[in-house]
Amino acid sequence: MRPWLRRSLLILAVFALCWGGAIWYWRTSMRMPSTGDLTGTMLALPLLLLASWWLGKKLLARLAAPAAAPADAAGSDALAGGIEAPPRAPLHLAAAALRMPGGGSAPELAAALQDKQQRPELDPELTDAQGYPVMSARVADLDEQGQKELLDDWLRTRPAATAQGAAAHFDAEHLRALALGAGVLNELMQEAAMHAALDGYKTVQTGARAALPTLQLHLLLPPDWDKPQRDMGAAWLHAQAGQQGWPSDKLSVHLAGDCGPLALIEQLATQAALQEVPCLAIVLACASHIGEMTVHDWTTRGLLFNAGQPGGQIPGEGAAGLLLADAAQAAALQADTPVLLHHASTAVRGQSADSRGHGDASLLAELGGKAMSAASVAPAAITRLYADADQRSSRMIELMNNAGTLLPDIDLSNDVLSVSAACGQSGQVATLAALVLARHEAAENASQVLCLSNLDAFHRAAVVVGPAADAAPAAAPETLAAT
Repeated sequence: MRPWLRRSLLILAVFALCWGGAIWYWRTSMRMPSTGDLTGTMLALPLLLLASWWLGKKLLARLAAPAAAPADAAGSDALAGGIEAPPRAPLHLAAAALRMPGGGSAPELAAALQDKQQRPELDPELTDAQGYPVMSARVADLDEQGQKELLDDWLRTRPAATAQGAAAHFDAEHLRALALGAGVLNELMQEAAMHAALDGYKTVQTGARAALPTLQLHLLLPPDWDKPQRDMGAAWLHAQAGQQGWPSDKLSVHLAGDCGPLALIEQLATQAALQEVPCLAIVLACASHIGEMTVHDWTTRGLLFNAGQPGGQIPGEGAAGLLLADAAQAAALQADTPVLLHHASTAVRGQSADSRGHGDASLLAELGGKAMSAASVAPAAITRLYADADQRSSRMIELMNNAGTLLPDIDLSNDVLSVSAACGQSGQVATLAALVLARHEAAENASQVLCLSNLDAFHRAAVVVGPAADAAPAAAPETLAAT
């Protein structure tokens, strides 16, 4: 709902309440109102209530401003004197891949979202406590048994000293997540193998090897996995990456925290800049909630979407990943179309989006304005907006209101596309999938794309993805000043 329409409805509601209450009082008390009564009740009282509400809102916003002030997670430690660190140089999205319910590649999923052909459906296997099928979004033709056999075979090859991770128990949804993640990882590793220095590093004697950067693999595994599951899943994905030809001494694996994909990427870029080391990294997320365990857990906690819980979540699954590089490494990877990931603006809400009233209504627009300013991109240059929001009203209202504020000329029904609303709940996978789709759009149409993240209850982020400056028209300075 647009802000002006919401304000108009509020004003009408206040006047209707005051007038209705006054008329009811006069009729029940059999009292004839005087001119002063009519003026005070019909005009002065509604205006007084509206003025009190407006002043109270301003006062609360000012009191809450210090606690809710957005801070970039990538540079969470502000510089001395409260001066923010300057935006880092944009990273290159050298490659991207995904496996989602709407498609096994970015072009397939983008087409499905634009044509509105992908949406959750009744699951053919999962049922709720009453025996009714639940809504879900699952990836078709995923071989859970085949994944279990691959995992078991790998476990049998592990040395006894490292086989303690075998105690981890994997249900069907864990196996589905690993299968999806492995497919995306293999595709990105093949792209990384195009690095110009790789062949020289393999063939030349150790003392004269070509300079090959360390490829960092950062894994965003589901937060509800326990430690044995996370450790074992990371070790297995590490083994899959090692089979793609990248030297093991130049491959590092890290389990990421829960700060969010964009905050993680900002941390990587900042660390590379401060340490003056090459940046070459794969950021991968995989998750699956297609399983009886999730349905039971969400039902118990009142989180499952159904007729009695329209604000619940729809189980989904998927995997998405990015191959990130600085300018030098992108040139070594011989990327066909340079696509830049600019400095992201991130913040933590002062109030949960799941709480009553939702709060922080304009934070996403503020972050989007900062992201466009950091990228020197005017709102008129943005042709599409991708987000990770799901179908819950708290997320969609926040997304649409802020999108309309940020990009007044964009078509909200056709050019604002949300991953989780179509593909179900897959957590951090949806955020990375939005970036993958943005990269595809920018590469195909040489256009600037804005990504907004508001799926999480607290974390918010915005970033611009687009071609290099010489491949896209520069933003007008006077237009940028308005953001």
